[in-house]
Amino acid sequence: MIKKKHLHSTMPFYLLFIAGIVDAIGFIHLKNGLFISFMSGNTTHVGILLTSGNTPQAWHYIGVIVLFVLGAAVGEAIAIANKPFYRSMIMALVTLVLSATLLVEPIAKPIVTNFFLSFAMGIQNIALRLTIEKSTALTYVTGFLVNTGRSIAMLFMGEGDRSTFFRHFSLWLSIFLGAIAGTQVMDYSFRYALLVPIILSLIATVILFWTHEIADD
Repeated sequence: MIKKKHLHSTMPFYLLFIAGIVDAIGFIHLKNGLFISFMSGNTTHVGILLTSGNTPQAWHYIGVIVLFVLGAAVGEAIAIANKPFYRSMIMALVTLVLSATLLVEPIAKPIVTNFFLSFAMGIQNIALRLTIEKSTALTYVTGFLVNTGRSIAMLFMGEGDRSTFFRHFSLWLSIFLGAIAGTQVMDYSFRYALLVPIILSLIATVILFWTHEIADD
């Protein structure tokens, strides 16, 4: 049980690493500044594009945002209906959606594959949303940076502890390192690159199934 708890505690960092890989793959694949899981950036882009009269491209961003939200809704429905196995069920679905993207990619426009990727990341956001912090979604990187800043202030004022600082900083670092890894694998091809998060998501599915009895923090 101790080994399971220790392994389970590392999963938020592992899933953020996967999210960073997928975000980088989608960003490079489309080549127009559209993010897969960074919805605040996409929302800003929508406002800019609509204001500048670039409505067709704005719809691409809106589509990604909508599918991300739908993915989160599907993930939440699974979480409600499949306790205590919701984590592994969610990651199994993420793996399936990412795999489906490989099948769609040769016959679809790049934006369509990014729709699939965004849907998958919306689902994944629910996988461990409670084990990080009850009000913080998995890819809410701004929140991790804000909490890192707060932890620094608390340490400076003698009211915090280093473990809290390192935890929030490491959450941000995980998605940062994932983005680096995603950029590196895109040096080969989109299809080859996407195999990496598919395999990692499959591993996550197995681990989360094995640790299903560990309660949310």
